[in-house]
Amino acid sequence: MTKTPIAIAVTVLTGLSFVAPVYALNVGGRVEDALEARAGIKAERQDKEGSRPGLLNKFFNLKGRAAIGTGKLTVKTDVTLTVEKDGKSFIVNVDNKTQFRRRFWGKSSLAEMSVGDTINVIGLWADDAHTTINATLVRDVSIQKRFGVFFGEVKSLLSSGWVMTTVSGKRADQTVTVDNQTKFTNRKGETITQADVKVGQKVRVRGLWNSNDNTVTEVTEVKDFALPVRVSVTATTE
Repeated sequence: MTKTPIAIAVTVLTGLSFVAPVYALNVGGRVEDALEARAGIKAERQDKEGSRPGLLNKFFNLKGRAAIGTGKLTVKTDVTLTVEKDGKSFIVNVDNKTQFRRRFWGKSSLAEMSVGDTINVIGLWADDAHTTINATLVRDVSIQKRFGVFFGEVKSLLSSGWVMTTVSGKRADQTVTVDNQTKFTNRKGETITQADVKVGQKVRVRGLWNSNDNTVTEVTEVKDFALPVRVSVTATTE
């Protein structure tokens, strides 16, 4: 039975699980750093994440619209995806106009997707039997990556970065990868280098978090709160 536009809309909105990112904020009681972190989060989200309302509005204004709320990717080629949903198999055509998104709506690509992933699809039916879709948007909810700000303590050093704890007791240690585009500063905002970051120091990292791999890559900024070293002065009497 062919679904009405309203039924399709309900299906899409039910299937697309809009998960709001949760950001860990702990700056040792410094209000200015908390405000800076929140501003950074807002900027990263505006720059890096897709616009959910904009993407859906484009879809709902199309005729012959099609949707797969949550399906399983079973086959992937350079131009098509095979998606299973409720015992049925659908062919999803993708091209250079198809938009790809991760779970948290950051921009993705066909190359990031893997067989077995759970995906959402919206687009236009390509046949009267409603088995083939020309995709406008493909969202892979199995790719859990987002840009964020993370605070923790350096546990061990690597040639490409370090392993750090996080302030969240529920989150595992994260492997941080930096490059020559990463900006390093101390707590006063002065420029430092990667070599200045040592084990035991508390740092703030801005980058792309992969919750499956426990990694932070594409790091744009690192702030080391342990530098410059505080010098304690002991009062003496003569």
